[in-house]
Amino acid sequence: MGRGNHRTSGRDGGVMAGGPECRSATDRPGSAAHHRSGRSSWPGWRGRPGWPGRRGRLRGTADRSPGASRLPPRLLVAGFLLLVAAWVATNPPGFGPDEPAHFVKAVGAGTGQWTGTPGRLAHPSFGNGPGRAERIDWINRNSRVFALPAGLNPGAAGLPCDLFRDWVSVACLDRPRPRPPATRALSYVGTYEPYLYAVEGAVMIHTHTADGALYAGRATSAAIVVTLLTIIIFASWDSRAGLLSVGGVLLAVSPMALFLGSVLGTNGMEIAGATALFTLALRLGRPGAPPRWIWPALGLVAALVALSRPSGPLWVLLTPMIAAGLAAPRARARAVDAVPAVEQPRPVERPRSTEGTQPTEGPRRHRLVGWLSVPWIALAVAGVVATAVWERRVQPHPGIRRELAEQGLRQLSSDAPAWARQWVGVFGWASLRMPSFAYWTWGACLLVLLGAAFVVGTWRQRIRLGAVLIGVVAVAVVLDVLVLRQTRFPVYGRYLLPIAVLVPLAAGEILTRRAARIPATLRRAGPAVAVMAVVAVHAVGLWTDWQRSAVGSYGPAWFLGSSQWNPPGGWVPWMALAGAGACCLLAAAAAGLWRPGRGVRPHRPAAGTRQIRARPVRVTRCPGPSAAPAGPHRRPAAPPATGPATGT
Repeated sequence: MGRGNHRTSGRDGGVMAGGPECRSATDRPGSAAHHRSGRSSWPGWRGRPGWPGRRGRLRGTADRSPGASRLPPRLLVAGFLLLVAAWVATNPPGFGPDEPAHFVKAVGAGTGQWTGTPGRLAHPSFGNGPGRAERIDWINRNSRVFALPAGLNPGAAGLPCDLFRDWVSVACLDRPRPRPPATRALSYVGTYEPYLYAVEGAVMIHTHTADGALYAGRATSAAIVVTLLTIIIFASWDSRAGLLSVGGVLLAVSPMALFLGSVLGTNGMEIAGATALFTLALRLGRPGAPPRWIWPALGLVAALVALSRPSGPLWVLLTPMIAAGLAAPRARARAVDAVPAVEQPRPVERPRSTEGTQPTEGPRRHRLVGWLSVPWIALAVAGVVATAVWERRVQPHPGIRRELAEQGLRQLSSDAPAWARQWVGVFGWASLRMPSFAYWTWGACLLVLLGAAFVVGTWRQRIRLGAVLIGVVAVAVVLDVLVLRQTRFPVYGRYLLPIAVLVPLAAGEILTRRAARIPATLRRAGPAVAVMAVVAVHAVGLWTDWQRSAVGSYGPAWFLGSSQWNPPGGWVPWMALAGAGACCLLAAAAAGLWRPGRGVRPHRPAAGTRQIRARPVRVTRCPGPSAAPAGPHRRPAAPPATGPATGT
């Protein structure tokens, strides 16, 4: 006696009255309710709700075409790749922040001189104001001398020239200079962690000129940054939320982040790495199991960030707090916080059986830590330990003086606006600003993102976003007054940008998880408008740097034909490359606006294909629980279904 004994099947497909297999209207093949409930009468249906077959997939859904859903993130990666390449080639040599000092440090680390030999600046010039002697002492404590191969001396190559004279071009770089012999040079970043400098230097030492070595080192740094940007975009991408899922990333990757990622040094890699680290931590907190590549990426990125700069271990140690604090609660990890692929009514509850059945796939619980994460966590810990050992044995540290901390607190009102501008984009050696409307545009987009997150998010998410804002401000203030200010040097926004990116990332993550609460039109159009604004600000940043380099900041806005300095290959190829990058970003916005189909309709077989339909099911009646007494060979009848009315 088996389960089939309770069912009588004939040519009409009828079901015995009182059997537990009574069907509702959703069970009649071909009915509208049948399609809405996830069942399909077309070939390929596997017989389980929520499991359409390969040929029975519904059109118009988010997962209709995996290739189409991956097109926007690929376009975003391509766009940022081309923009970074344009920055690498068109920014004049030596005009990245402290780029000559980073040059010497990278070549020294690339030739195995990790620590160098102590040295002092021959002619220090840091003004005559208060703290001048302390600034000189701090610089000399950080200075090291390195041996440089022939031809690789940035000072002899005249890098940079006319540095803070933004009103003139950089035509001074075209002056002919003799090839310098092998020599020794001093770098005032000589005590910085050498690990990532060694990667840049290993490429630079295979060139024969200072310009060639500089561009090779820039390309190496840019390649690492673009790899991190790829991880950022694909980790944050959600095909159900569409372009909305990368809204926070678009505002975190500012023109300043691309500029710093295209010059020599480790600050750009630290910023991109911290952005990737926080993005991966937020991805782990989403409902459902993360992709398998998340943990390897998290371990590698955490190790890179820890090895980048003295502040790198701080961002790594903050990551578990971010992942745990912003993770979706397991009890609330439901499909309601994500955009459903198909809008379905609540399915009809069917009687459960302990044999021969397979449960419907439901929302999977996320796990922040599993066995797969152990080796990658160990890799991150190793990076933190390596930097901690270097900091203890090589890197000097300033003491904490109360009067300097109080001075820093008093200057916060004037320093904060400067930090905000530098987070968006102040190029050169923190002297070249964009027009004011570029900063206002970026700030307006950020405010809209934060406001939308507070409106759409739950009370729990609003509280956590507020905690993120307070925490970011607290970390920035502590680093300012207790660490950076103690050296008597001004605090630049690029030192605090790795923690500042957490604000747009957290707000964007809330919108991604609550995307179903946003109207579909706004969900598509809003990010597209934001992309256009972001592209405009990136274009303004590039053009500002180009104008200063070619004719000076007060020269003609359209400088082609009157340029006094040209990058390798001229301006036109690199302008075309940057334009292609902007077009890729705009194409991603257009792809987010495009809808492959309207409504939800079942996939019908192609013309000429034999169509096989299931026979309709005739149900005589579905009695209540008391109509069919349970027996030794008979299961109790199921309770009445709460779904649509049953057919007769």
